[in-house]
Amino acid sequence: MKKILSLFLCAILVIGCFAGCSKTSNELTEENVKATVDIVWQALQEFDTETLGKFVESSTLSTIVNYAEGHEQFADLGKALFENLTIEVKSVDLENKTVTVSVQNKDLYYAANNFANDLKNNYSSFQLLSKLTDDDFLDNKLAALCSEIDAAEMQPSAAEINLYISQGKNNLVLKFDSTAENAVSGGALDAIKSIYGG
Repeated sequence: MKKILSLFLCAILVIGCFAGCSKTSNELTEENVKATVDIVWQALQEFDTETLGKFVESSTLSTIVNYAEGHEQFADLGKALFENLTIEVKSVDLENKTVTVSVQNKDLYYAANNFANDLKNNYSSFQLLSKLTDDDFLDNKLAALCSEIDAAEMQPSAAEINLYISQGKNNLVLKFDSTAENAVSGGALDAIKSIYGG
């Protein structure tokens, strides 16, 4: 009887540990905010579109995620963009629903700038829209961009950004404004905006 009871208690403890480690909630606590930042960082590095859709609010990232769900080349681009990204929580402000994080990535401004310049010089906006579903085009162009990203150097220092926190149905959601999007992208977003405006 003691063996059965011991096995039963061990099983409950193991299940409890796994359940505790694998879930977050929408409760606004410092511990939950930090856990959410970790989940988002890992999801960015793996470019886990399902997790990003649940935990991140970002117009730019949403666009890439939408294309990534239909074209593996965009998923590969996402992985390349965030492979070297580091995120460290500096402070949590529960009253104002913000978290300040330090982020550092490769310096991707020039890689993105060269890529956007090449596209603008060779394709009209209308042509580019039609190319977004052309797998040969995507294979060629995005593979070249991924190579440039791979060759880029790390940024010399980290940047601090504020992320706003909202409470979703089952988890916290981190909102990335354009400053945050640019920081996590290693400057790639500003480089593209400098060519295409926006």
